[in-house]
Amino acid sequence: MHILISCVGSAGDVHPFIAIGQALARRGHEVELVTSPHFAPRIEAAGLTCTPVGTEAEFAQVVHHPDLWNPRTSFPVLWLAIAQRLVEAHRLLVARAQPGRTVLVGSTLALHVRLAQETHRIPAAMVHLSPVCMWSAQAPAVIPGLGDLSGWPPALVRLIQAAIERGFIDRVMAPGFDRIRRDLGLPPARRLLSRWVNSPQRVVCAWPEWFSPKQTDWPVQAVTTGFARWSGTAAQSLDPALLSFLNAGPAPIGFTPGSAMAHGRDFFARALAASAALNQRALLITPYADQLPHPLPPHAHAVSYAPFDALLPRLAALVHHGGIGTTAQALAAGLPQGVAPFAHDQFDNAARLVKRGVGLRLSARSPVREWSDALARLTSDASIAADCRHHATLMAEDSDAADRIADQIEALQAGSVHPGTGSAAGTGQASTCGRPR
Repeated sequence: MHILISCVGSAGDVHPFIAIGQALARRGHEVELVTSPHFAPRIEAAGLTCTPVGTEAEFAQVVHHPDLWNPRTSFPVLWLAIAQRLVEAHRLLVARAQPGRTVLVGSTLALHVRLAQETHRIPAAMVHLSPVCMWSAQAPAVIPGLGDLSGWPPALVRLIQAAIERGFIDRVMAPGFDRIRRDLGLPPARRLLSRWVNSPQRVVCAWPEWFSPKQTDWPVQAVTTGFARWSGTAAQSLDPALLSFLNAGPAPIGFTPGSAMAHGRDFFARALAASAALNQRALLITPYADQLPHPLPPHAHAVSYAPFDALLPRLAALVHHGGIGTTAQALAAGLPQGVAPFAHDQFDNAARLVKRGVGLRLSARSPVREWSDALARLTSDASIAADCRHHATLMAEDSDAADRIADQIEALQAGSVHPGTGSAAGTGQASTCGRPR
């Protein structure tokens, strides 16, 4: 098979697809990752082909946008970045598709995958990395500004979710998206993120059933598979300066607001103050060194990047933003987690970690005293430690998720399933696939 994997987002959104691509490549398939050239070195080091969309400058522009991490303004920022390359990305997929061989795989925001499925009948699977991507009135995700609606009557939750999508998401996306669809000979589409984005052939929910069980109001073609985690390349290791710091004293607490957070100055200020108050060593992880004080205090060390599978077992706890990639890696390491969400899926991921007893919710604006109290509990609470060990065992039992996702993709072998024949039941709309161009 020839498999075009399109993924949109930061490192935590791309790394799982590298793992999926490697699983498919091991089976003899030809795999290309279609994504920002920012990730080309990691993709190529993993033995895969990177087919770039956009530029490094565009990636940096989005990352440095001041509204990216505000829950009220983050989605419009993302949509503008996606929309400006959507037509080009669709054309690229169509141009590179090989009749009878190609299958498309897309992350949640890789909307060009669904467009190519509609216009050219190319088999496609959409892979969601976070439960917030699956709209459910029976088990609603935590949405910034609304909080946790679990336990509310499903009929009321359904009305609230529909109002959010109609009044905000579709209002942001529809004008530009309708123009693109019209130029492609397609009718307008609505309920874009709750319904349309889900391929009628296959929807892969890339998390374990215990993290977010499948609901009866999910699309019937949805399956849960476990977290696909990329462990990096064989050549990756901890750099000598980092190893020296780790070996020089007790396990430090790790702090990272995410690989794409370029506005984390306050986060790191609280991290340093809270860890100093506890006489705890601190490891700061960010590619944006301008967010850090210079020089660092004696109890701290900073790195721009480290492979988490090698690093996390050396930490006492991890305080992070709640990105799903970081969340999964910390669960696998059995590491207590403090989560300070900023936007996107992070609030929902934080709530799930708290409910499972493996983490505590923090606020990026909380006083330092609250941070230090939370850090003290994360590093000393026996019940948190026990729950972390339990979840590390669950993750170890679930380590072949990338191969299970590869199984789902192989089931869409070109020519064996046609868009339009895959069930659209559970999506609330008829499939518009099968419209040849």
